[in-house]
Amino acid sequence: MHPGFKVVLTICLVTLTAVMSMLSPFFQITEIIVRGNEQVTEDEILSRAGLYRPTNIFLFGENQVRRGIIGNLYIESVDFQRNLPGTLTITVQERFVTGYVEYMEGRFLHIDENGRVLSVSASRSGDFPIITGLSFSNVRLGEILDVENPEAFRNMVIYAQLLHANGLSDVVTQLDVSDVQNTRMRLYSVDVHLGDTRHAADKIAALNSIINTWPMIKESRGILYMRERAQDYIFRHLT
Repeated sequence: MHPGFKVVLTICLVTLTAVMSMLSPFFQITEIIVRGNEQVTEDEILSRAGLYRPTNIFLFGENQVRRGIIGNLYIESVDFQRNLPGTLTITVQERFVTGYVEYMEGRFLHIDENGRVLSVSASRSGDFPIITGLSFSNVRLGEILDVENPEAFRNMVIYAQLLHANGLSDVVTQLDVSDVQNTRMRLYSVDVHLGDTRHAADKIAALNSIINTWPMIKESRGILYMRERAQDYIFRHLT
């Protein structure tokens, strides 16, 4: 027998053995672990995954399962990890509501920090700011809000992301981007004038520091001016 033929035959036999082993019932999924979910329940994720029948851990169809899971708009991405012989770990990354945009007589768009519409409801699911100053006519679930004033939308996204990153999304009750030269926020009984988006990160970091080091802000009523630089803020009491 020619040496080259022996090599090819050996490779084919090894490949066939590996394939047959992978198709063996030994590698059926016996346990599914869900990680990374805070808002979406494990039952919802498993239901959307659709892995009910005995399924081989190598052949369960990642793309189809992924599409099923991210059909829930609160889930941004899905990763899979196989722990042989039969444990599949599904790790999800979620989107989080960071604000509400009023829409059609008291209904609210629930949007994430990038301005993506996650849901529409007559109620609000948490303590997040009501966003005003955006002009739009069409709404598509799962897509970035299509606005007629993109600069105001840009300001909203910048400040919404900073509020989320600094853990302030549930402290600020209103975010007004109607004036692109002076974004305004409302927290407690204080109106915060932030100016434009220059030094935006410093302004929100300073605002966080003010809240943490000045407890009386919760009982104060007035206007906090942070329009130029974060360190040059001025507070004016109102009676």
